[in-house]
Amino acid sequence: MTPKLELTVDGSSVRGLQEGAKEIVQHVQPDWKQDKLEFKVYTEGITNQLIGVWCEDRNSQLLVRVYGCMTEMFIDRNAEKKSFEVLHRSGCCPPLYATFSNGLCYGFTQGSPISPDLVVQEPIWRAISQEMARYHKIKVGDVEHPVLFPKLQAFLKLTPSSFEDVNKQMIIDKCGYNKSLLSKEVDELESCLTGLGCPVVFSHNDILLGNVIWNQETQKVGFIDYEYGGANFQPFDVANHFNEFAGVDVVDYNRYPSAEFQRQWLRSYLSHYQDIPEEEVKEHDVELWYVWVNKFALASHLFWGSWAMVQANYSSIDFDFLGYGITRVDEYFKRKNEFLSLTPNL
Repeated sequence: MTPKLELTVDGSSVRGLQEGAKEIVQHVQPDWKQDKLEFKVYTEGITNQLIGVWCEDRNSQLLVRVYGCMTEMFIDRNAEKKSFEVLHRSGCCPPLYATFSNGLCYGFTQGSPISPDLVVQEPIWRAISQEMARYHKIKVGDVEHPVLFPKLQAFLKLTPSSFEDVNKQMIIDKCGYNKSLLSKEVDELESCLTGLGCPVVFSHNDILLGNVIWNQETQKVGFIDYEYGGANFQPFDVANHFNEFAGVDVVDYNRYPSAEFQRQWLRSYLSHYQDIPEEEVKEHDVELWYVWVNKFALASHLFWGSWAMVQANYSSIDFDFLGYGITRVDEYFKRKNEFLSLTPNL
């Protein structure tokens, strides 16, 4: 049973994060000497605040993550805790040491986040395909109900009909991506994608590049941050990952992987998922998955586009959520007809 600590960490300042981490260490690692503690604030995330704390050995550090403002409106923290526990039992993530009123404390995944330049390099992309296949083979209780469209509907419900910030509303008025339009597109896409008959598996659902940790020494990757983990249509994780080749801070969809690269990646993934050599993966399966993945890439754009609209209204983090959301919806419309018209090339 993961202990719950009755404390709240101030994530609004580095000092607050450090003081909170110190207090958590007293419970989780009571043998660590307070005057020997070292800290590192991680800045890659755009939802939460994250600080690492260790005593002498940096590789044994604890991570303390403070939830972003108002994120409890659309993230099920109990489900996140369960995902952590399931993944740890499966050897896919470090242990969860404790929860507290506004966050988690867990183990460190050794390595470094990858970049758009690294994600297309071997052996990194092969390691990612293998790790994703390992995730998708995890057996959990409920894989009957994929989270994709219920989550999307939850985002839309939280999306403001109009922003109180006049400048933000002017931007929405100019591009036309209002709540009504997004709702219409989600309904249309749901009708298209649920009819494909894709399998439903346990999924990470947020494999952006910052959540992929490459360990040069072991030549393996680990995925971090399980806030959105849960049952989902199997191609969604792959599609979402391919979209994230574009990056977050500087988004460039020219980096979206080519059809040739996707097929090579999918052959590797299916080899690991089906436990067969790559040369035995059926061409039919590769082509079918190529179609599935590109169609679900559209769902990924609407998912994070809607998410960003919600964050633009509530988040206190210094990030252009509205601009990012518009970029995602732009790409959705740019690719919509092309991807929805795809059929397996057999």
